Amino acid sequence: MLKESFFKIYQKLIFSDLPSPRKSFINGEDVHQFVGKDDSPSEKAHKILGQMTLEEKIDFIGGLQWFAVRPVPRLGLDAMWMADASSGVRGVGRSTVFPCMVSMAATWDRDRIRKAAAVLAEECRAKGVSCLLGPGVNIARVPTCGRNFEYMGEDPYLTAEGACAYIDGLQKNGVAASIKHYALNNSDYDRNKLGSDADERTLREIYLPAFEAAVKKAGVLSVMSSYNPINGVSASENRRMLTDILKNEWGFEGFVVSDWLSCYDAEKPFNAGLDLEMPNAMYMNRKNLTRLLAKGRITETDLDDKVTRILSSFFAAGAYERPIVDVNARENGPEHLQTACETAAEGTVLLKNDNNALPLDFSQKPMTVLVTGSRAKDFETGGGGSSRVTSHQKVSPVDALRERVGDRGKILYSASPSASALKKADAVVVCAGFSYGIEGEFHDRPWRLPKKDRRLILKAAECNPRTVVVLNTGGAVETEEWSPKTAAVVDAFFPGDASGRVVADVLLGNVNPSGKLPFTFAKKWSDYPSVENYVKVPEKFGLLRVTGPAGMRFLRRLKKPFVYEEGIFVGYRHFVTAGIEPAFAFGHGLSYTTFAITDVKISSEKMKKGECLEISATVTNTGAREGAETVQMYLSDEKASLPRPAKELKGFEKVFLKPGESKTVRLPITEESLRFYHPSNRGWCVEPGRFTAFIGNSSVSVAAAVSFEYLG
Repeated sequence: MLKESFFKIYQKLIFSDLPSPRKSFINGEDVHQFVGKDDSPSEKAHKILGQMTLEEKIDFIGGLQWFAVRPVPRLGLDAMWMADASSGVRGVGRSTVFPCMVSMAATWDRDRIRKAAAVLAEECRAKGVSCLLGPGVNIARVPTCGRNFEYMGEDPYLTAEGACAYIDGLQKNGVAASIKHYALNNSDYDRNKLGSDADERTLREIYLPAFEAAVKKAGVLSVMSSYNPINGVSASENRRMLTDILKNEWGFEGFVVSDWLSCYDAEKPFNAGLDLEMPNAMYMNRKNLTRLLAKGRITETDLDDKVTRILSSFFAAGAYERPIVDVNARENGPEHLQTACETAAEGTVLLKNDNNALPLDFSQKPMTVLVTGSRAKDFETGGGGSSRVTSHQKVSPVDALRERVGDRGKILYSASPSASALKKADAVVVCAGFSYGIEGEFHDRPWRLPKKDRRLILKAAECNPRTVVVLNTGGAVETEEWSPKTAAVVDAFFPGDASGRVVADVLLGNVNPSGKLPFTFAKKWSDYPSVENYVKVPEKFGLLRVTGPAGMRFLRRLKKPFVYEEGIFVGYRHFVTAGIEPAFAFGHGLSYTTFAITDVKISSEKMKKGECLEISATVTNTGAREGAETVQMYLSDEKASLPRPAKELKGFEKVFLKPGESKTVRLPITEESLRFYHPSNRGWCVEPGRFTAFIGNSSVSVAAAVSFEYLG
């Protein structure tokens, strides 16, 4: 494994802020010389297309200056700039760092995600960015994927709901979203060459639903293809994925952009349905495409379709008809930081809290709290790679605790505390996790926490019964070695600029945690069935290595692709169906108050074709603090012609309640909720029979179950 320092240096070289000037040389009104103000985006695009030369059209589908779609000044078109994404607007000056996507998913709150995306859209407009390269929606098939923190967990329904909210928040505020990475980009180990092989049912039920929902429900304006081959064909050259499914079947009208440097040919991606090659026209350029046109290997009709898709998408976002930089929008500010902090706080998950070890209460007597661990002084705001945004407002947990506690107690810090110091403290907080050099793009990361953190946790737990662990990671890690010995565990993920502030507020009880896990913590690595067809040492850097004077050279690549033999039994679907107890279940998350879910009812015990049922439930805050609970609905098909998971998430609703307050939640059941993909029929089907709806607050915690019959 390469040293962490090399990872950091390498990622800084690749992903340092890029000097991309957003100078507007065209008035936003100039395009109206060529299109009508009241024309639809499609009509405007076709009018512009009709006035472009062949050379202009060819040039238009190859990127410029790493992040731009080319301008056509004579037709009033400015350059359209893109930016990385999800956790903030990267590479264009100072931006607010939002919590990573998996932290947003852990909020289980569509409105919260939508609000965060709306603020991101404002920062985009202020910086002259018209397309944000997110959200990421690849499924957490293995917990060690280096980019899991950029995605939204292991469940396709939860991911789809979060993605649609994110897209809605961006696009209603004038910025195009580019959902990524299409598709099956579930590992960053040698991602350009190591393929992903999955059967049709697995694709349709697990890995494509979020993309499909983004197209059909959210009207996403762009889709980014992935690096990896899919069933033997590179994603950027995969006509079945890009054209047959995405454009023809789902009716996607936006443009497909390549992930950066993921094209390896001119003709293949052109004919497959790729519309825009980024970061430049390395292959789909004037020289290559003119030659292919002359030979009849590609058509101008397809070229026109690509240009039209790009134009209409930016017209739909309103980007061509306003100044490139919105002078009325704010690049950052205290309100934006507040939104980021609220989002991170709502996504923080309290995994364990034995004997009410948390919150730390300084009101009764002065306490001494010892803070230690690799992340105590350097709590990571985000993972590494293209999503990383430099934080200018980062505060460590140690400093935040000292600020919050003041003279009410003592907050001590030690990198290597003695046994004596650990025993004397009223509580010990160990902040453990991975740096952005270890958890980030280009490589996968370890399953276990760093050895120094693990040893420190065990040492602290042995000396002090009130040992609290705060995780600073982007996904599941091994906890069975140390968690049973600790009093409390908090998963803060990568919280962005909120960083240590949110950690301090949760530990002190200023924030009542309400996050729920969007993935499963297994007790053992082997409990994940996907690891049987995965690399043995995930943290090994699978692409390059340093060889002294010779510089970098390619390692011998793995020849066997990742085979998705576990099929649809990913994450909790496998654990629940196989009866395997997780360390912490999907959907799990504790609170400093208590809730009761009662009076669960179903609108009818019979459901005919085309009908919709409704589950209602009453949620009551039975504790002494205000807080939030997420009611989750899992469906089970009692008998089907093909194997189905014992439970599948098909509905959820988050409610905020004062002590003693009750609210009713309503969760719809549609035919879409019941369907599964049948390979023999090459389509979705719902079979008549009995179904059970489990209502609870995690995949294993059930408050009530109701049954109904689908009559067909």
